[in-house]
Amino acid sequence: MDIAEITMIATTVLGVVLIGVIGFVGLGVYRARHSAVREAGYRALTEQAAAAQADAAAAAQATNAELSGLRAELGQVTARLTALEKLLSQIG
Repeated sequence: MDIAEITMIATTVLGVVLIGVIGFVGLGVYRARHSAVREAGYRALTEQAAAAQADAAAAAQATNAELSGLRAELGQVTARLTALEKLLSQIG
């Protein structure tokens, strides 16, 4: 083995190692970028879920208010029906 062969082997090994290091760094950068994109997606999904939950709470409050009004109205109808039954029992 002469110096030219040793230099060629050393240059090849150095090139392969350099390509390997660049590949690992590139893979790390790729994974970091995709992780950031996924995290942004999760944040957006969380915001949508929170907004939907707030909307559902507001709808539940509106439903409860409407139900309370219907209960009051049903109480009035029941009172009128009772008065009407009493009147009819007095007549008949």
